[in-house]
Amino acid sequence: MTKFILHLLPVLCLLMIAKTAQAQQHRIPFTANNTIQISLEGERSTYDFQSTKMLVRYEQTTRKLECLLPIENLLPANDSSPVAMVQDIFFASRYPELFVEIEAPIEQINAGNRNRQTLNSRVFINIQGIVKEMVIPVTFTPDRNTITFSTSFELMLQDLRLRVPARYTSRLSGRMLFTIHSARWADLRN
Repeated sequence: MTKFILHLLPVLCLLMIAKTAQAQQHRIPFTANNTIQISLEGERSTYDFQSTKMLVRYEQTTRKLECLLPIENLLPANDSSPVAMVQDIFFASRYPELFVEIEAPIEQINAGNRNRQTLNSRVFINIQGIVKEMVIPVTFTPDRNTITFSTSFELMLQDLRLRVPARYTSRLSGRMLFTIHSARWADLRN
């Protein structure tokens, strides 16, 4: 009996590896090179950071656009924004990614209308492992195998109860503005 199990074990391992590889092949790929800007309001000025490396994909099972941004890709958009500030505020060493989900019912977006339309969508933003849900206007521009979208929303550091390093608490008002402009997901599977 033991010899049978020892012979069967490598076969089971190969089957599990093949199943994992098959599941990865059906995963919808991200579309790269999307832009996000994050502005942190200060007592005397605004600290702006932006990235053109946000990843976007449409998850058909949840009917949501998933936006993934490695915090290390956020760079100062002006000379008054300290380089390390955004990494410190979002604790990039412990939480290296910012994750945003936007409800995007594709059948409503593509309902025979190729014009831009603005829908109130539920948005979930994950910062430092804390998820904030809100309903905000999102402008969608549908096309055959592409969704282009733009939105802007604000959050307060206090509302999320984020841990902010002491050296920034006196410099910041707590208001954060997120702007996603003309981000695009393209279905590259066809």
